[in-house]
Amino acid sequence: MRAFTAIMAATLRQLLGGRRIIALAFMALLPAGVLLALLAGEPTVGADRSFHEAPLVILMVIVLPVISLVFGAGALGDERRDATLSFLLLRPVPRTLVAGAKLLAAWAAAFAVVGTGGAAMSVTLGARAGNWGTLGPLLLAAALSTLAYTAVFLALGYLTRHAVLVGLVYAFVWESGMTTAVSSLATVSLMRIGLSAYTALVPASRRYLGELLGVVEPGAGGAAAKASVVALLAVAATAALLRRRDIT
Repeated sequence: MRAFTAIMAATLRQLLGGRRIIALAFMALLPAGVLLALLAGEPTVGADRSFHEAPLVILMVIVLPVISLVFGAGALGDERRDATLSFLLLRPVPRTLVAGAKLLAAWAAAFAVVGTGGAAMSVTLGARAGNWGTLGPLLLAAALSTLAYTAVFLALGYLTRHAVLVGLVYAFVWESGMTTAVSSLATVSLMRIGLSAYTALVPASRRYLGELLGVVEPGAGGAAAKASVVALLAVAATAALLRRRDIT
């Protein structure tokens, strides 16, 4: 347990340090800024529509995937590029523990940044329109989708130096393009995991988000289960890679 905590703490310091955290924090707060600008010219009765039709979509479709892939890919990728991963793996620590600690750190970092942006949006809506019911569901949505994204990109960051580029192609070509154009593919969308939990807890939002959600049925329990399965599979796959691949 001590090794798990130490690896996680070191990874968090690595991910949240440097200048990139400033850029990512600014990106996370962008949807709240968009919402504030929209609400400045909107009557109170139109606040929910303004919240869901632009800022929430920006957060879930653009901001969350980008931030998650940066942290997910960096959790192992940064150490491999800096040639420090070998020192970690020389210790008598199970590879599953290493992969789990790295994923938990990447998830915590991504959720801290994305969740702050989501909370800022909900607080803006609550202060302007008195609707505070989006805060909890939006944080849950952010937690589930950031978990799924960081899990997928954890192994990718270890495998290739171009993980962020691959992730951007995935996010904007696959998630925003293919899964929207081909409705049957929506069920494998990582972004829609969180979105399905949100729409289940905020039923009124489906009138604005139904088209984006596609054939995916709203459900918080199902979304949590799906994100958990993705995370467990990613930990197992990453642990296997750490055992079998050259770490130099």
